[in-house]
Amino acid sequence: MKKLLLSVVAVLFAATSYAQNGLVATLSHDTDITMFYGVSAFKDAEAAAVSGDVINLSGGVFDATTISKAITLRGAGIDSDNPTYLSGNFTIEISEEDANQFTMEGIRCLNTMATKGTFANPYFTKCQFNAVSNGTESDAVTNIMFTNCKITGSINVGANNSYYFVNSYVTNITHYQNASMTATNCIINSVAAGLTQSEWFNCIFYTSRYTEGGLPNDVKATNCYSLAYGPSGYAYGIFRGPCVNCKEFPTWESMFKDFKGAYTDDQTFELTDEAKAEYVGNDGKEAGLYGGLLPYDSTPSYPLITTMNVDKQTNTEGKLGVTIEISK
Repeated sequence: MKKLLLSVVAVLFAATSYAQNGLVATLSHDTDITMFYGVSAFKDAEAAAVSGDVINLSGGVFDATTISKAITLRGAGIDSDNPTYLSGNFTIEISEEDANQFTMEGIRCLNTMATKGTFANPYFTKCQFNAVSNGTESDAVTNIMFTNCKITGSINVGANNSYYFVNSYVTNITHYQNASMTATNCIINSVAAGLTQSEWFNCIFYTSRYTEGGLPNDVKATNCYSLAYGPSGYAYGIFRGPCVNCKEFPTWESMFKDFKGAYTDDQTFELTDEAKAEYVGNDGKEAGLYGGLLPYDSTPSYPLITTMNVDKQTNTEGKLGVTIEISK
């Protein structure tokens, strides 16, 4: 119970510390808590951490660093009043002998994140990435999972890697021949040719195929939907091969309530009421981000302090009064 209480306190403190003390990284190891400060706080915390530790970051912009341990990394949320950002390209390369799982939640990555090595099961949830890449063909990171994430640039699904996307948005996907990929209840802006060994369920493709791109003949697509016409009015649907219960929709505006023409942070990708009824997944729920088992929600799964007031003077018992408001 003491360990659990300390972990909760560390999460709450890190989430509110930006307003109190500047940039703060809180490293939790068993019952020990260590604080690091400034733009290098995350780098310093990662260097001091061991596999299985938890690092909580306050809101603000931190320098990114290579991650070599299976830690749990938490931020203040991507849509909070003071989001957590990692600035700079960084690599995640964890020993395949590490038995713990790497997890990242509630963080915006401003540049490129790369995975390297041969480890398994990294988990990214409620995060936003500019770009995601892989190493060389000798790298084989498997079971890479993104849930409730946004990749606003591009993702390079590298050879010998396996990816899962669940209730996530991706601007552009490129794919190597030996890679495998499954996407469920996602919105995909565009795809490149060569997406072999991929499976798509309940997905919405934001653009149509107006060149040789599109889903190859050998992919598996079920209850997926795409724009019917290319930019010049050419009818090149994205489904070149068999697709079970797939349709094309006539215009972006008929599908999305707040279509902006390109990605913007304030675009929700919510379907119109008519589209919710017409474009459904294989579970009978709406296709896209808000259907399925994990409807899109960027709110972190852990508590965050929204307000903390500390009395300036102690009371007659020599104690300081503290009032906090917590969001969930």
